[in-house]
Amino acid sequence: MNFRDLEYVLAIAKHGKFSQAAVACNVSQPALSNQIKKLEQELGVELFLRLNNEVRPTAFGQSILGIAESILSDAQKIRDSATQFRDPEAVPYRIGMTPTLAPYLTQYFSELFNDVFPRMRVTMIEDLPQNMLQLVEDHQLDMALVAKINNSNALTFTSIWSEPLYLAMRHDHPLCTLDSIAAEDVPPHDFIRLPHSFGYELEPRLPKADPKIRVAKRFDLSALRFETICRHICHSDDCTIVSALAAEQFKRDQWPLYFVPFEGPGNLRNLGAATRPGCPRRPVLDRIGAYILDRPPVGVTPTFTA
Repeated sequence: MNFRDLEYVLAIAKHGKFSQAAVACNVSQPALSNQIKKLEQELGVELFLRLNNEVRPTAFGQSILGIAESILSDAQKIRDSATQFRDPEAVPYRIGMTPTLAPYLTQYFSELFNDVFPRMRVTMIEDLPQNMLQLVEDHQLDMALVAKINNSNALTFTSIWSEPLYLAMRHDHPLCTLDSIAAEDVPPHDFIRLPHSFGYELEPRLPKADPKIRVAKRFDLSALRFETICRHICHSDDCTIVSALAAEQFKRDQWPLYFVPFEGPGNLRNLGAATRPGCPRRPVLDRIGAYILDRPPVGVTPTFTA
């Protein structure tokens, strides 16, 4: 028995099929199946029931899943702990960001790491919050920059900054005369909701997505990308929600947009780092936080404490 055997067992239990487990483990299906058979022969008991359309753990197989997870987790902790005794810059760093952050932070974080860790290789990955959190749990990311309300109970959240939220619209939109707006007052027929939650606490109070409300629109839009929506509202009567970070970048790029601040509860977004509990790369995060305290991105208020 070895660590790889336990990874196969967990993958099969998760996916319910040898074929999908093999893809997840990056091995051929025959190799995975043969290894599981060898493990069952070694243990003298079957781990899985082979059914017509799925594979299920036996009672014994089910009983050892938690043990396997614990063993693999402890092994990874040993690997992680070894990084504490190496040169921090010799180990690549992987950071995840959402589509409402990544386009406006690539230059900032490039400069941050160049100043703080000039020899470190850094990879930034753009993905949805739930996907990135899973990547952090799976040790494929060192940290994910997400809103506090998006964080999972399995990960540690370290607040880094807060930022106001705005209703974005074209420059000559009728709502441009407002000093602020409540989420409940956003016109439902003109509001385009983002397809995924990016951590806006006032989101439940915004107009619900309902095609019937927008049926009178001569030209309507349903988009997956945040910037597609923002480009659309530059030349339409529609509006959407943006954070201060994005709003400041749009201003620098001279987009023809106007931003009305939201008022009331939830008008700020708390952004921070989601990391594994006890992750030995905490010193890297501390130095990132210290840099942001000293030189924060335009439009945000640092909240980091070491």
